[in-house]
Amino acid sequence: MASENDQHAVSSRKALKVAVSALCLEVGFQTAEESVIETLTEMLESFLMELGRSTQAFAELAGRTEGIMTDVIMALIEMGQNIHALPGHAKRPNKTVFLPPAHSAPPPNIKMLQTGDRREHPSHIPDHLPPFPDPHTYIKTSTKKAPMSEYQMIREKAASQKRDVERALTRFIAKTGETQSLFRDDTTTYPLIAVKPMPLPYLNALLPKDQDLDSQDQPETTAVKKRKRAPEQSELVGDNPQGADTDSIDNPYLRPMKIAKFKKRLK
Repeated sequence: MASENDQHAVSSRKALKVAVSALCLEVGFQTAEESVIETLTEMLESFLMELGRSTQAFAELAGRTEGIMTDVIMALIEMGQNIHALPGHAKRPNKTVFLPPAHSAPPPNIKMLQTGDRREHPSHIPDHLPPFPDPHTYIKTSTKKAPMSEYQMIREKAASQKRDVERALTRFIAKTGETQSLFRDDTTTYPLIAVKPMPLPYLNALLPKDQDLDSQDQPETTAVKKRKRAPEQSELVGDNPQGADTDSIDNPYLRPMKIAKFKKRLK
């Protein structure tokens, strides 16, 4: 819908530009700059838009949906135009007459390949609606392959994937590090990962590197030590008699329990 409106606006703009050029030619101008023609076209377009808006307002004021000649005359008078000069302007001797545009033949309809007979509309569907598509469009066609369930095919695919991964990893390491080859002249066809010679190859097996044994034997923290002393202090009655520093523990669940004192009342 937006493209049709844009095409209509472009065609209307071209028609106004041709009319402005014809009026300039009638007055006596032989040539004109493009900017001048565009300015005059913009002025004519603004005048016609204001005339149409005022005509529609007079028509709605009179209770009509479409404007008539009387509404146009009232709009011209309101805009300050001399309506008595319109007949003389229409009957001028050297006016330019524009021929109606020739209607081009509509493009022929492309015949589509049709298979089978189309379904007719039921009684509840009007006839002006588009017909049903061809019967072959209702055929269900699967667009995915069935998963493989054979053991031999699965094993072969897993082996090929493993081989591709190993080959890709070998090529990556060969490109980023030192490489060797089976042949002296050709070093790109069969790249191999270079083996670094070591004087004592059994030394890596004797030195553990995967586990950090030093981090396992950590000393007990102060919080754990105080947590172990908490049961001994919970047996005491009253406030902290031994002067233990319990306020330094931030976690309230690790602090020793305090039992309030209850005094016996004499009756």
